[in-house]
Amino acid sequence: MNEYSKTEAIDAGKRFKSPSGLMVETTGKSFLVDSNNLYVHEVQIVEGTGQGSRYLLNLDVAEPA
Repeated sequence: MNEYSKTEAIDAGKRFKSPSGLMVETTGKSFLVDSNNLYVHEVQIVEGTGQGSRYLLNLDVAEPA
């Protein structure tokens, strides 16, 4: 199992299915959440409702696509 929340950086273009069922793709931007000492990664919705929208996601809760 990958521990993306401990990964400082991730390549752009990796696809995941979010817990809510959205197909998302990493943008290559990562941010440290100091209060929890974990990294979140920016993703962009690539299919369906909200396509093109970006948000931060803890990839540990997403499924690789």
